[in-house]
Amino acid sequence: MKVDKRLRLVELYAGTARSTQPFLSWRRCVPALLIDKDPVASRTYLHNFPRAPYLLGDLTRITPDALILLAGGRVDILLGCPPCQGFSDTGSRDPHDPRNSHMTLFGAIAEHIKPLAVAMENVPLAAGTGQFKYLARRMERAGYLWTAAIVNAALHGSTQCRQRLVYIAIRKDAGVAPVLSAPTYGGTREYYSYSLGCMKPLDSDRIGMLGEAPATQRLRRKLRHVEDRLGTRDIPYLSETLEDLPKIGTPAARQLGHRAWTHSRNQLLRMGSVPEGARWSGGEDHFSQSYGRLHRRGLARTITTYFANPGSGRFWHPTENRALTLREAARLQGFPDSFRFPVPAAARLVGNALDGAIAEIIYRSIRASLE
Repeated sequence: MKVDKRLRLVELYAGTARSTQPFLSWRRCVPALLIDKDPVASRTYLHNFPRAPYLLGDLTRITPDALILLAGGRVDILLGCPPCQGFSDTGSRDPHDPRNSHMTLFGAIAEHIKPLAVAMENVPLAAGTGQFKYLARRMERAGYLWTAAIVNAALHGSTQCRQRLVYIAIRKDAGVAPVLSAPTYGGTREYYSYSLGCMKPLDSDRIGMLGEAPATQRLRRKLRHVEDRLGTRDIPYLSETLEDLPKIGTPAARQLGHRAWTHSRNQLLRMGSVPEGARWSGGEDHFSQSYGRLHRRGLARTITTYFANPGSGRFWHPTENRALTLREAARLQGFPDSFRFPVPAAARLVGNALDGAIAEIIYRSIRASLE
């Protein structure tokens, strides 16, 4: 009997399996198990990939040995994004949030399974937590070489200034130490500054233009890999990423999930008078980045699960009186138009997804280490 020697990949907390997506192009690798307890995520992914090995299950109730069996007897590459709500600056930031324990659980599973490669993604503030430091220490003791960084998706080809903590570990006997690629995007052209209200080069105000908060900057410098330079290629403007979509209301647009959300009369009145790139500031009941309109020659801020609500961030279309559609947000997250969302709750899935540019960084690092 011929033995399948391909690398068996498992993604925990899979959601729409964005971490797995780049690995599908690697002939040496095969997805062996995707697991999440969210039935909406499971249904959505299986709608797109009916034959995928997607298991609806709770990781707190599945032993590492059971995971190995479910994956066909071996796990070579382990990916995962444990819940981030307790660490996020837009979430509770509660050190006692029970969901924070999933990072420790992820480390325990990795240590027991001992795959060739491990990769984890989370929000930037997780880098300063005891859970992350413990994960790194236990993987070192288990015989892994690792690196970590807070990466900005825009500096790797996304239109979205989405920042994430990326951790990659390679078992010492399996390959060389992992290396994260340097930013290739940045360029010299000007982008619209939402804080200054004019076009500016990125290097004139990196923190403001790329949405890099001071806390993130401090944490970034403490990690093993630091993104301290801009790349040479131009980051795509918002208009370049969203162009060529069919007109809302047409059959082609409906097929893509490119539909306008239902907004209240007050929201439409409030946002209808806001100029491109500006924000509504007529009240004190909201935070500084809410009720913002995007700019065609600007970059997008991080897409969240609430992007359909103008009060939750800068998610209003640059020229039309509506929030970004599901398909527009999906494009900003790097989803191909071929990936469809058959369920009403898909906005949550898009907001929780990993930006495709960051998924590529992880994939390239692991492949380079193992080849």
